[in-house]
Amino acid sequence: MMGRDEAHHLRQSLPPILDVADEVIFVDTGSRDETLELVRQAGARLIETPWCDDFSTPKNLGISLASYSWILNIDCDEILQDTPRAGLLLRASCREASAPGFIITIDNLMADGSITSSQAIRLFNNHPDIRFSNPVHESVANSLYVHWPNHRLAVVEGVRLLHLGYQEGENREKLWRNIGILRTWLGREPDNLFGSYKLGTNLFHLGAVSEGLYFLRRAFDLLDKETDRNSWPFAEKLVEEYFRALLQSGQRDQAEEVRKKIAGWT
Repeated sequence: MMGRDEAHHLRQSLPPILDVADEVIFVDTGSRDETLELVRQAGARLIETPWCDDFSTPKNLGISLASYSWILNIDCDEILQDTPRAGLLLRASCREASAPGFIITIDNLMADGSITSSQAIRLFNNHPDIRFSNPVHESVANSLYVHWPNHRLAVVEGVRLLHLGYQEGENREKLWRNIGILRTWLGREPDNLFGSYKLGTNLFHLGAVSEGLYFLRRAFDLLDKETDRNSWPFAEKLVEEYFRALLQSGQRDQAEEVRKKIAGWT
């Protein structure tokens, strides 16, 4: 786990993890609330490091200090559900020697009380080739696709995380923070497909329609040039969000061009 000023969430999220994990490593990036005290009292290993506008760096620091052979990555605002059963299922998955990682289901509790589910790679082997990449929207997916290109990751059925982050509605401050990190990232890597995609969706979501569409179009064009589009785990979502954004902004002709282009992809 990593975070800063997360005491309000850790009171709920730490206890279930302590029931399941052999060790808990918490990387703190500058908390000023009760986070440090809570982590110490819980018996978790506390690592303090300065925030560097990069979510992957502290997470990779935590991985480098892990003592055991499998790692479960959980955010501070996520609560592991049904811990006795989840613990058994997680350990059973870890005994699958050929798998480098697994997908976990995340139930996002929305402001209106509804739940929307998503999935992400959260359980993975403590292997030197597996590290987080991307300064924001960080993931180990790239490591897994590069070093295990033909391995299809399975879902650990029955293990679910309840995500509370959307419960209070849209956090515009965090979204603009992420946009700043994404802009810096693309300044270094202007042709980064994933960075362009995430910057475009965030900008469009916050009402910067023209600029959002610019980066979504750029991401789509970069994807169109790829010969192995199916290897990009977010490709389908990128196309879907770009198509929807074009329709929402009244650009039906451009949306139709996108539909025709993807129909010709093999």
